[in-house]
Amino acid sequence: METPARDRVVRLQLTDAQKLQVRALTGRDGDALELTVEELEDRITPRLSANHNEATLRL
Repeated sequence: METPARDRVVRLQLTDAQKLQVRALTGRDGDALELTVEELEDRITPRLSANHNEATLRL
């Protein structure tokens, strides 16, 4: 049985510069970020309903 898309994990390898940033901000070492497809989608395309600062175009 195949795993549903929302349960799949996407692994993003960090560059050396990104690893240094993670260490500086969190004090922890990390080689990669792992997000579910749903978590990644939320970061790439935030839901419009969550943004209450949208301008309204009136013609």
